[in-house]
Amino acid sequence: MSAFTGLVAYPVTPFDDSGAVDHAELRRHLASLAVSGVDAIAVLGSSGSFAYLDGAERAAVIATAVDAVRTANPALPVHAGVSAVSTTELMGHVEAAVSAGVDGLLLSTVSYVPLDDDEVATQCRLVAGASETPICLYSNPGTTNFDFSLDLIAELAAEPTITAVKESAPDIATFIERHEALAPRVPEGFSHGMSGDALIADAGFAAAAWHSGPASVLPAHYVALRSALVAGEGTEVARLRDELAPLMHEFTGLRKLSNLYALARAAGIDSGEPRRPLLPIPGSSRRDLARLLGELSEPL
Repeated sequence: MSAFTGLVAYPVTPFDDSGAVDHAELRRHLASLAVSGVDAIAVLGSSGSFAYLDGAERAAVIATAVDAVRTANPALPVHAGVSAVSTTELMGHVEAAVSAGVDGLLLSTVSYVPLDDDEVATQCRLVAGASETPICLYSNPGTTNFDFSLDLIAELAAEPTITAVKESAPDIATFIERHEALAPRVPEGFSHGMSGDALIADAGFAAAAWHSGPASVLPAHYVALRSALVAGEGTEVARLRDELAPLMHEFTGLRKLSNLYALARAAGIDSGEPRRPLLPIPGSSRRDLARLLGELSEPL
């Protein structure tokens, strides 16, 4: 069974007023999230601003995360993003994450020049051979300009440590089509996980995993939604989905990452502002998010 299953929450990396990582708030938030019912926590994904942190900052975030989660809930897996433009930098992040004791590595294909299949395969195998830590591939073509084909996923899944992939799709039907085509081509237990805020909020398919930034802010709602879907409780799924819909419609229409920082602040997480050059969303949008968040009821 892959380490990347169930509800995987991706928290923001909080910043203080000076723009430095706020480790005290990171620790407080992760300690709370660790006992919220999520199945894993992944730091330094896109939600965690990995691309805007230097190597020392990233290593420090991982160390804080591992310590905070292990203290609050020792059984909960902690994953960390290790992606970088250069292979040398990438392997340094891998070494730091493995040394810190993470349970899994998240690997996307970031590059200034878009990579081809051979370059991606070579890099993924290099990471796979560097440790015994499980790896989740991240297909994020909107950011990386590289789209994992099913052939490449199946090829890389033969590596013992590559146990998962997370990807989005234009709609549920497309995701399910890819899921059904991939399943017979990968080892048993390989996790084909879903990402994409709108796709997950639609709650049309549980997949092996949901990889979600908003789940780090609203863990009780996402735990309840996924649990109802897995249990086949259609009426409850519809109720929870419909209740989340106005908030998620507003959220997904705003600038990525800046919207998650705003949602986190509205929920009482002292996330600070996104790191420059990213700017916070306008005050009117922040007020709308706060209003819609306040209209949510607590899950039963």
